[in-house]
Amino acid sequence: MGVNNPEIPADLQKIVKEEQEKAFTLYLDFIVDGTASMYTVYPAVYFAAVHIIDGLNRYEVFPKLGITVIRDEKHGEETECVLFENTFYTDDSIRFFKKLRSIPLYGGGDDGKESVHTAIRKSLSKFQGNGRNHAILLFSDAYGSNDSESFLDLPIGQAIFFTTEKMSEEDFRFAFIKADGSIDEEASPMYLKIEQLLKPMSTTTIDNVVKPLKDLMKGVSIGV
Repeated sequence: MGVNNPEIPADLQKIVKEEQEKAFTLYLDFIVDGTASMYTVYPAVYFAAVHIIDGLNRYEVFPKLGITVIRDEKHGEETECVLFENTFYTDDSIRFFKKLRSIPLYGGGDDGKESVHTAIRKSLSKFQGNGRNHAILLFSDAYGSNDSESFLDLPIGQAIFFTTEKMSEEDFRFAFIKADGSIDEEASPMYLKIEQLLKPMSTTTIDNVVKPLKDLMKGVSIGV
């Protein structure tokens, strides 16, 4: 996506480019399980993030990337909202991947339950306003969570979980925004088995994640 028309003044081309990037900016928060049980699968989470972000770039979606780390708050391990130079999001993928790779894995409950709902609440609270261009990707091998909460007061565009089958049976109540700004009463999170990450990601799997995120940008006015 670019504006290089010699008949348009350079300063106007710059404004148009900035408006395009603003219109196609996706605020994408990666909620990752930072407990010790993720030790085996965590490298696959990293490489999945690489493929997903690369796919978004091919669709000319401009991602602002964030990280929220699931901990076991029941045992005093506080959920973390990662900062990038005092902000929750960065468009610098190198900085993002450096932070993602360096997340320490420790702790976790003996019953396999982590503070998933708490992490989701903190992640959604990081978004500014209730934008359709807000999405979360959650990675966890927990089979349940130790709290219960509704997220209907913080509407977003999309929620995609790489998780266990038991996690998909929980009642995660989100408010998803349609293209016209209304609430989609029938939408629900997309669930993918976290075991898929332990083998090379197929093109189909990547597309199943990237396309719903790309589709959030449909119908956004560039304003020129």
